[in-house]
Amino acid sequence: MTDPQQTDLAHADTVDALEMTPDIIVDQLAASAEEYYKRGKLSHARDYLDQLVMMRPKESQYWTLLGVIHRRQKRRAAALHCFKKAAELTPKDRNNLVNLGETLIEVGKVPAGVELMRAVFEEGYDPGKEPEEQDEFTIRAGATLEFVQKGIRSFVASHESSE
Repeated sequence: MTDPQQTDLAHADTVDALEMTPDIIVDQLAASAEEYYKRGKLSHARDYLDQLVMMRPKESQYWTLLGVIHRRQKRRAAALHCFKKAAELTPKDRNNLVNLGETLIEVGKVPAGVELMRAVFEEGYDPGKEPEEQDEFTIRAGATLEFVQKGIRSFVASHESSE
């Protein structure tokens, strides 16, 4: 039987060693992860990103991409964990916030997801531009909000007509 304190110490030593991985190695792993992601080899990209978040746990871009991969693989709980971690590290990253908001809505946490999407939309919306000229994150947030509103209107209308 192993001593839990020894196990915790061994884990801490492993984490410390991983975080001391030289930047050149981290950069190579990140490039490989991106390349696999671009080629649609999500499981391979995820394997690299799992290592990267252990080596550089404070680098939000690794958490965000790992979350995107989990989401694309329908692993929504894991995606939420990654997006929330990235949001803690970089609270103003609109790419991550849109992914977090969309995932919250997908898992049924609609009020929280809508609130987040509204904040992203309001922060990025430029009234001097046409809708199609807005930045990508504002467009995604706006489209998601519109989709949710239409769904709610349709639901309400169907229940009103059945009464």
